[in-house]
Amino acid sequence: MLRAEPTINPTIHIIRHGQSLHNIDHGYLHRDPPLTDAGQIATKQIKIPAVPDLIVISPMTRTLQTAINAFPSILGSAPFQPEVQIWPDLRETYDANCNKGLSRAEISAKFPQFNFTECAEEWHYPPHTIEGATARAEIVRRRLKEVSKAYCNIVLITHRGFIAFLIKGDRFDVCETRSYQFGTENEADKESVRMGINIDTKEPQDFGPTALVPYEVRNGL
Repeated sequence: MLRAEPTINPTIHIIRHGQSLHNIDHGYLHRDPPLTDAGQIATKQIKIPAVPDLIVISPMTRTLQTAINAFPSILGSAPFQPEVQIWPDLRETYDANCNKGLSRAEISAKFPQFNFTECAEEWHYPPHTIEGATARAEIVRRRLKEVSKAYCNIVLITHRGFIAFLIKGDRFDVCETRSYQFGTENEADKESVRMGINIDTKEPQDFGPTALVPYEVRNGL
């Protein structure tokens, strides 16, 4: 795939998936709920202020559907088609059944256009803990920083609960998009950059040492 040379400050565009069945039916008991009809329509309206060269996605039906609807070029063979990677660490945090995905064989059969080799053969991930989710968020930030050496505009499609551990700020609505850049080493050492309140747990959290800073803040907008 052809792609532009990476910029000095690559940008991470974080997207929460579209409205799913469990978002409107809070008693939803099934695994891996899909988008609602409204979610299917709304995700086709998602826009980011750049052309992505890498899209990383949580291995859940609702996030994969969101990616396909928002970026239909990933199903084609255009020369500038963005690369797609499935990262299991982007899965949701809490242990409700709706946050449990399918086996690798099942999700691969459902979405044969994607590569799920990073996913566990069965959906047997450790139970949610605040410490585990915080550590997983740092793993994702570090991995994003590493791949940002080769990509300019990275789209990350994930879940509300996990986003709360990944970055500081208000809760994401369905289909919401926000853009971030990595803080400098000096910024990452500042308590004002790294420390904040997790919007879901309402507890103080260290959002570093690999810190993502809102694009507007980094660029004085």
